[in-house]
Amino acid sequence: HEAVVAELLRVARIEADYSALPEGERRERLLALLNDARPLRVIGHDYSELARGELAVFEAAREALAAFGRHVIRHYIISHTEDVSDLLEVLVLQKEAGLMRGTLDDDAHADLIVVPLFETIEDLRQAEPIMRAYYALPGVLPMVLRSRLEKHAEQDIMLGYSDSNKDGGFFTSNWELYCAEVALVELFDRINSRRSKHEPRIVMRLFHGRGGTV
Repeated sequence: HEAVVAELLRVARIEADYSALPEGERRERLLALLNDARPLRVIGHDYSELARGELAVFEAAREALAAFGRHVIRHYIISHTEDVSDLLEVLVLQKEAGLMRGTLDDDAHADLIVVPLFETIEDLRQAEPIMRAYYALPGVLPMVLRSRLEKHAEQDIMLGYSDSNKDGGFFTSNWELYCAEVALVELFDRINSRRSKHEPRIVMRLFHGRGGTV
């Protein structure tokens, strides 16, 4: 995702080296893109195979939604989520493929739920701060609520057992998974507590990635 966004920005002459930006500047640049109704792609430019392939994933999702309805695909999982920019990059790519309509500061709707996958011990420790910072960004909470299909919106979060186990061992892995779960539940309780009982809420769903040989 980072490489594709960097290529799009470089070709559009918006940012020469996105990957070299610190996290704070990445967020600012991505938020500006999400508040700009214009697409990034330059017609006629020969983009890399990586960029074409990644954008084709989003375009295939758009075609599936158009053919079969909103329930056919709902989630986009980001492996090795390490910061807020990882989530924003996916929103930018959704916007580029027509899966996000409107702008973040004005009636944005996203067809796919951006699902972070926190895998390593350090990533698990950063799960709550990352989601807290993400939902504190202007326009994110209203977008999630507008994009809901049911009475309440949902935010799925995936927790990785295999990588955290390899990273920290069985005991540390399970302890950090537990701490991450508790912190995330408390975060979404706080987010929902600020809304009246008549307003839609966000239901957090944890997806436990118990794969591999663990």
